[in-house]
Amino acid sequence: MSYPLLVGPLSELDEHMARLETAQDVLDHLRHVGLVNDSRLVQVRPQFSSGVSSTAALSALVSAGLLTQYQADELLAGRGSELVLGGYRVLDRLGKGGMSHVLLAEHAVLGKRVALKVLAASVRFDPDARRRFVREARAAAAVDHPNIVHVFDIDIEHEPSYLVMEYVDGVNLQAAVARQGTFSAGEAAAVGVEVARGLAAAAAAGLVHRDIKPANLLVDRRGGVKILDLGIVRFPGDDTLPPASGNEVILGTIDYLAPEQAVNSADVDARADIYALGATLYFLLAGHPPFPGSDVRHKLAAKQYCDPPPIHRLRPDVEPELSQAIARLMMRDPAARCATAEEAIGLLTPFASFGPDYPGRLFRSNRPSTICENPHAGLERDFNPLPPTERIRKPVCQTVPSDATDSPATHASTQTEH
Repeated sequence: MSYPLLVGPLSELDEHMARLETAQDVLDHLRHVGLVNDSRLVQVRPQFSSGVSSTAALSALVSAGLLTQYQADELLAGRGSELVLGGYRVLDRLGKGGMSHVLLAEHAVLGKRVALKVLAASVRFDPDARRRFVREARAAAAVDHPNIVHVFDIDIEHEPSYLVMEYVDGVNLQAAVARQGTFSAGEAAAVGVEVARGLAAAAAAGLVHRDIKPANLLVDRRGGVKILDLGIVRFPGDDTLPPASGNEVILGTIDYLAPEQAVNSADVDARADIYALGATLYFLLAGHPPFPGSDVRHKLAAKQYCDPPPIHRLRPDVEPELSQAIARLMMRDPAARCATAEEAIGLLTPFASFGPDYPGRLFRSNRPSTICENPHAGLERDFNPLPPTERIRKPVCQTVPSDATDSPATHASTQTEH
């Protein structure tokens, strides 16, 4: 039994073998890339006569459990060599974004399942994207906590570069609401407590996440919640993230970032994550962010000068006291917010209560999306309605409308990150 430990760019042999026309082409290619071990290939070889097409062979291998449907599709598309990364065999795609893809994989020898975050082809040789990759790995290595997804390893020299992450069989909160509707008050508060525990651990390590949002929070099948994606985390004493993250550029996701983060993304502390937690809980209960809509400049102005409607006005079943607690997490003035994640835990705990159907209802009927930017993986593979993490270049004119919530539709320029 042999497994390749490193797969690089396609050689001439790879290119020839990638043109799969017959069953024999498929078997030869599988042996070449090491996707299926030789002993299993020997067992299936007698099933394929010389006239069997590559499509029929791949379909039979999927039915026999030797390949996943994703692997078969990639092989047919000529991307078989991309299904082995280092010592890992790729099984499926979990998420897809502008800067990275997230793949379900298993270790070729140990059989352990992991999530591999792989730099997208468009940025594989971008030094800024590669530095961000390394930052994410460093940040995850600095914190060991059950409410934060673990990053086990990074191979920045491999082509493509990839992170080896904990695989979570779960669903992100954006997908959970899209599929199953808003959360109960007790569920939202309990999720908030779990997230705050992870934030407390990050803050203890001196980290500010800067991109807490529903899509970056996973609920596993036991109801635990994990924070992922530390790509734009702020380290102690670190005021830069390439490219410039000073006053000209906003880092984060516009619907959930704190007002002060919109002013200067580099000069924020843990209270920015507290605001994002409050905005996330607002989403879980309302089904939309605190300031819905598509106009970036409108949102920026609203964050600075307006408060969203109290959540109990939108959801009469939510206790006013919980509504007030969420409002405190989202105070525009950082000094008026909870100063620490521990304080947020104390604020939310009295309302936290998971119902008897939680988290089972989140996984009913649909295949879950896990560790992913795409909340509808398994529903519509390429459909992605998420608000992306962005580098938002501020408008030249900074005039604030007299009523931010009724400002005319004008747009700041944005660059999607992932």
